[in-house]
Amino acid sequence: MKKYLLIVATFFILTGCTNISNTNYDGIVDRVLNEKVHKYNTYMEGYKLYLPSHMTLIGDLKGNDILYSYGDKYYLYVDLISYYNKKQNKYNIVVDDYKYSKSIDYNDLEGYVTVSNSKGGYLVEVMYNYAKIEVVTKDVKRAIANSLLVLKSINYNYKIIDSMIGSNALVYDSELFELLGPKKKGNNFLEYVEEYGDYKESKSNNDEDIINMESSD
Repeated sequence: MKKYLLIVATFFILTGCTNISNTNYDGIVDRVLNEKVHKYNTYMEGYKLYLPSHMTLIGDLKGNDILYSYGDKYYLYVDLISYYNKKQNKYNIVVDDYKYSKSIDYNDLEGYVTVSNSKGGYLVEVMYNYAKIEVVTKDVKRAIANSLLVLKSINYNYKIIDSMIGSNALVYDSELFELLGPKKKGNNFLEYVEEYGDYKESKSNNDEDIINMESSD
């Protein structure tokens, strides 16, 4: 029996899974934020992060990462310029615009979680640690947990970002900056994707259990 429990415990540690079926949204946010950050396994230009075993990197759109897990596509935008300038915005969430909303103030970093109705499910928006994830899903609890797990794990490389700024490699579309804060219903990054084009999915990364490793630092 002890051996069985040890195997189960090891599984949850290695995969980053958290039992959230009986936890409300507030509890999931608090629980994930207080969990230990897992070892980095994905490396991008200017930052590295942790992706759980059920999530994989499948593409990008104008420098933004697109993640995939259990049929859901997570659109990740990392604001390297705000990190470089150590600029954190104050987010004014209009509670009535959402089915659920929560402000985040943890480890000297601010952000928010919002959930609203959307075609095909619910739109989950999570902002934290100079980055944002948007996903349309039918499993809100899992989406919140996955998003926060990824966002809180992001570790920035100041030297690389500094060199990117010096070489003018960091040039973002000004319209994207306007999408980082909580907006009224229907104004989000996914609409931007629809207007300016979607990603091209890589044919070699269709397995949900495969994590695409990219080394840049």
